[in-house]
Order: sequence, then C-alpha cells, then structure tokens
Amino acid sequence: MTEAPRFTQAEIDRAIALEDAHKDGRPLPPERVKQAVDRLYGEWIAAGGEKKFADVLEFATHVAKTESPTAEHRGETRALWSFKSQPEGAPREVGHRFLAQACGESRGYQVLEDSPVGRRLDSYELWDGNVQSALIKRFGLDEGYVQESPADIWDAASESYAKAATGEVEIFAADIGAGSVLGRMEMPRVLGPEGVGKEAVRFPVEFPHHAHLPQDMYAFLSDDSVRCQLRLEDYKKETTTPEQFAAKLAAIDVPEYLKQAHTAAVARLSAATSYEELTAPAAEPTESEITRPEPAQSEPAKAEPQQPGPKQPKVQEPGPSQPEPSQPAPTQPEPKQPPLGQSFLHGGAVPSRVVVPPRPRPGVAGTHGAINPVIEAAPKSPGVEQ
Repeated sequence: MTEAPRFTQAEIDRAIALEDAHKDGRPLPPERVKQAVDRLYGEWIAAGGEKKFADVLEFATHVAKTESPTAEHRGETRALWSFKSQPEGAPREVGHRFLAQACGESRGYQVLEDSPVGRRLDSYELWDGNVQSALIKRFGLDEGYVQESPADIWDAASESYAKAATGEVEIFAADIGAGSVLGRMEMPRVLGPEGVGKEAVRFPVEFPHHAHLPQDMYAFLSDDSVRCQLRLEDYKKETTTPEQFAAKLAAIDVPEYLKQAHTAAVARLSAATSYEELTAPAAEPTESEITRPEPAQSEPAKAEPQQPGPKQPKVQEPGPSQPEPSQPAPTQPEPKQPPLGQSFLHGGAVPSRVVVPPRPRPGVAGTHGAINPVIEAAPKSPGVEQ
C-alpha cells in the first residue's frame, strides 16, 4: 500500500473555509434554533412519534443506527478524524474534520459528516447550547439527558460508519487519544476481526515529534501499522514510564518487515529507567580514551653470562689514542652464531624475545559530516489527541 498523500494548498484553504463557515453564527440565533428543533420534531412525528420512540432524542438515536453511513457518489476509501493540527502551508490550526471533508471533496473519500446519516444528524444541531435549551423547554426533557445525548447519538453513527469500511481507511489525526471517538469506538471496529485490518490504514497527518521519545525510533513508531494500534496514553511522558510503554508496544502485532525493529524497541524501552535516559546525548570520549598509548619498546636482550670453557687469547682492540701495531695480531675466526633454539651451546647468546618495531598510530576519525543519520522527526504539531 502506498503512503498517504499530503495535503495540497487548495485542500488546506478549503478546510479553513469549511471551518469558518461552521463556526459562523454559533451559538445559533433564534431563527436557526427553531428550524433545527422543528425539523427534529417533524421527523419524529412522521416516524411514529411517542408510539414508537419515547422522545425526540430516542428517535435521533434510531436515525444514527439505521440511516446509511455511505455516500453513493463517493469512493470506497473512508476518512476517520479526530482533533486538529497545523499542517504545512496552513496559517493556523485546522480541525481534522474539515481537512477530511476537504479531501473528501477532492479525492472522493467517504466522510461521516457528508454521509446521509451525518448530514441528517448535523441538521438537528444537537451540540448547540441554544438548541439544547429549546429541547428542555419545549419537551420537558431532563437537562443532563439532553446534554449527554449528542455524544451517545454520534457514537452510534460513528460505529455504524466504521463498520461499513471495506477498503482503505485514512486517519486524519496526529495522535489517537484513548478517550476520543476515534480511539475507543472507530479504530477497534476497523482493526477488529470484522474490520479491514491494519494493512488498510494510512495517515495523511504526520506523526508529531515527541521530545521524550528517541528520534531513532521515529521511523518505527510512525509506521502506519504501528501507529494505528497505539494510543497517546501509551507513551505520554506525564503518565507513563518507558517500561510501561514497552509493555504496551510488546502487545501489538507488527508486519514481518518490522519484527526486528519491534524487538529492539521493546528491549530498549524495557531497560530504561526514565525517558531522560533514553534521550540523553551520548557521552563524548575523553582525551585519554581517544589517544592510544604508544606501544612499549622492548628492552635490548642481555647477553647470557659466558659459560666456562677453554680460554681464548685476549685480543686488545686499539683505542682511539693508541697507534696501530706494526704487526697485526693474527685474526681469530669469527664464531658462528648458534641458531635459535640451540642456546645450550657454549657462547650462544639468544635474545629472550624478538623486538618488533611499533606499528604506526591510527588516526582518530573526525567529526565532520553526518554519521548514521536518522530520519528527521516531524515538526511538533500544536494539537495532539487528548
């Protein structure tokens, strides 16, 4: 599977425009509140009213579970999203919902908010505070029930949407929070026994740089098949230790080409007592460690004491101040040098060890240039999953 393409400038601009339009005029003015509540009430009555559903919110839950999560005019790839970040080329942070919608328009992705069930639930405006107040007054509903229902209703829609995945899944998220809809509801369906599996998952949003994690683990942790199985809480510095992260990492399943990196990462994390230990720079070698001592010179071998034997006539060598004799003394035959291993012969002086000239000292490698470059970590995204 190919890497997910990054966002184009046109997609980023479109996402910002969608986000601005969504935020415009919120909380909703009275006329839009009335439109939303009237629509919900009318559809509830048309579906059977109190005879089938206790109240309008129970009806909305029914819509979330039964309305189609697939737009017929879009392709097979589904986009899932959570939170926000500032992609390269964007002047500010952008909600990942709107990046997903922009890419849905340009690339033909399925997006929950653009599906039949998403558009219908969006029209009820159940998250708006003014709409919630109107529901409480008009239908006599409990305040807590009204405020909690939107999350449950959209959870039901998200579950149905994730279950409908049949092809590739694009994850518009930097980190996946365990408590987010993506982390607790959608990803378990995508990766579960009936889902498409980790091999079908791609991330168009770069994995953010976490300063407490080693940079040389970045390529492994940012791999789509690894990233989709982890949660931010698995490696968050404030709430975990390297040993705890190692246990979480050891429990995931990785492709064959990542087995070796997986084993190495788990072992390294398990051996560390703190994240600071993992990211501490390597100690610089001292001068004594860099400079190798010169090999010791062998002492000249001492001649073995002369063994007693027949006396040899003493030959007096002329000194520098003595005149040479007129009659040269008869020369003595030069004694033969005994071969090595024959030191038992009289007069044989064999060195106790062979003197080897010192080898030239190897030069110390310089620090110019890059040695073992690592993959540059992605710039820290201002927003990560919480």
